[in-house]
Amino acid sequence: MANFYTPTKRKLVKQTPITVYIDEMDMQGQGVSTSHSPVLFVEGALPGETCEVVIFQRQKQFAKARLLKVLIPSAQRTTPFCPLIARCGGCQLQHVFAESSLAGRQKALGSYWQTRLGLTDIPWQPPLTGRKPDYRRKARLAVDARDCNNVKVGYREQGGKNIVNVPACPILEPELSAVIAPLKQLLTRHAGRHNVGHISLLKGDNVAQVTVKIVRALGQEMMNALVQLGKYHAVNIVLERPDGEFEVAYEHAPLLCQTEPGITLSPMPNDFVQVNSDVNRQMIERAMEWLAPQPDDKIADWFCGLGNFSLSLAKRAASVQAIEGVAEMVRNARNNALQQGITNIDWLHLDLGDPAAVKNVLAEPVDSLLLDPSREGAQSVCELLARQPVPKILYVSCNPSSFTRDAKILLSGGYQMDKVSVIEMFPYTRHLETMALFTHNKTTLAS
Repeated sequence: MANFYTPTKRKLVKQTPITVYIDEMDMQGQGVSTSHSPVLFVEGALPGETCEVVIFQRQKQFAKARLLKVLIPSAQRTTPFCPLIARCGGCQLQHVFAESSLAGRQKALGSYWQTRLGLTDIPWQPPLTGRKPDYRRKARLAVDARDCNNVKVGYREQGGKNIVNVPACPILEPELSAVIAPLKQLLTRHAGRHNVGHISLLKGDNVAQVTVKIVRALGQEMMNALVQLGKYHAVNIVLERPDGEFEVAYEHAPLLCQTEPGITLSPMPNDFVQVNSDVNRQMIERAMEWLAPQPDDKIADWFCGLGNFSLSLAKRAASVQAIEGVAEMVRNARNNALQQGITNIDWLHLDLGDPAAVKNVLAEPVDSLLLDPSREGAQSVCELLARQPVPKILYVSCNPSSFTRDAKILLSGGYQMDKVSVIEMFPYTRHLETMALFTHNKTTLAS
């Protein structure tokens, strides 16, 4: 039988300004007025502030309001560092000191878990944070070249599809920010700009890389200009052709991303790598500390990507079972490991959303399991792990909602949450990531 989606009816209210007190912050950094009835969410407001707002959406359990004016500001409010904040759809939390934002959202997450998971004593560990603001080593620039007199290179605007021109970006690593203006100048000068889809930037530990997605050939003059840009700025220039293949136009050096001393990843332009290199290295270090792999251990790393954790686990354990759902990344990961002499990883291409496949690979016991899924989480995996427990699970999550759902499954299956920390992978944004260690006493389960 077909199921039809019926949108929730929302009551439109007259936009009359009201004054409210902001009591706390939610997980996304919104101000929350719990003293208002119903509970009111105000983007841009901070705990301890008195604000003039206008309600634009009201439902039975909550309402949303637009911030008009801060009447009494919080001591945690600060001046945004980016002049494009009013238009760019990127860093939404520049109005609050990063440390206060992280602490407020961790508190909100803890309250959420107390309600949803029944946890009364959450085993918080220190958060993982890194360099700010120029932390981001990967970005995609949109291109609008329809008007040769006003070529746009930048990001999508907040709440819309238009492109905001970005002459430089303060959250990018400096080497990436420095090439934005020259790229725009190059596109403005050459007719081949109409054949450019978008531009991807990636900063390795040894070199930066510019990947130009093209829909048709650019022409020799524009190709020469790109090569000259690469030479002048000492960055790699790569073309992503319409057939999906990559063509190296200029290589200053093979791009490498270090995960820990002596171990590197060699990502292709479209491969996933964590955008914050400082925090990623801390995350790997803490994962090794919490899992404490021993020389005789067999460890599983599921949703492994290029082996961000797998390579470090293999350095310490007897063997690693590394599973990823993207075949090309599995090939790249295997080749990268072999080039570094790492041979004790069994790389598998497998759909971990398939319960039968998961059950099959779990048939061989492991000492610990690392999960690092996408935003959808790992529901099918956790449901099976609740029935076929392993001693230790380290779950790295980029989505508090899917993590909470999966954590509930594990806790119901006899696991306990031993340690957890928030991860500031994306400072100044609504994103909140977590890392949690679950353990299971199989003897208790058997009895």
